[in-house]
Amino acid sequence: MKIVAVSGSLVSGGNVEALLDHALEEYDDKPEVEVTRFNLSRMNVGPCRHCNWCMKKQEPGRYCGTDDDMSVIYPALMEADGMIIASPVHFLRLSGTTANFIDRLRLFVHGNLTRGVMRNKVGGALAVSWFRNAGIELTLVTINNAFQVLTMVIATPDLGILGGGAFSSLEGAGEVIKGRRLHVDEDQFGMASARSVAYRVWELARLMEAGRNALGD
Repeated sequence: MKIVAVSGSLVSGGNVEALLDHALEEYDDKPEVEVTRFNLSRMNVGPCRHCNWCMKKQEPGRYCGTDDDMSVIYPALMEADGMIIASPVHFLRLSGTTANFIDRLRLFVHGNLTRGVMRNKVGGALAVSWFRNAGIELTLVTINNAFQVLTMVIATPDLGILGGGAFSSLEGAGEVIKGRRLHVDEDQFGMASARSVAYRVWELARLMEAGRNALGD
């Protein structure tokens, strides 16, 4: 089983990456799971230009008219059984970096070679905000909407509803422990919800594979 995990934060080693780290620990005792991790803080992923190049000009190994690090991510997604996207919350919604990444998945809807490739793969959403009521839910909904457009199966966790959400300040109140950089690990429920998302991605991907085998696909 292949899972692609994407951090949409530009802060290297920050709270979003820490939450994703914790979620992926769910696979430590699942040797069948192979995780490919992309931290967009260390990559060059530009916006979609809606140039429609992908609609007619795709060829094997070249799927987008923009030549940047998405060229590495696309093949991993095409081979994946599931994807986990983690975003920070910026101004009550997902980060621009995460939005750029999601927009660049447009070719899985319209591409002449890649149309429909993400169908029935499993998607899980994670989000980190500084304050309570600051946009975690909208961020998770936006990521899940992308999964819907891609005709993916959404992994709803046992802990939480829309995905895994955690605070990067103590109790989401904007307070911090002096001298500490990361605080997402203080949100025990948030961390557990992230693990729950990862578990459900694995569980649903197994069920989808079993269904394909039963149908002889």
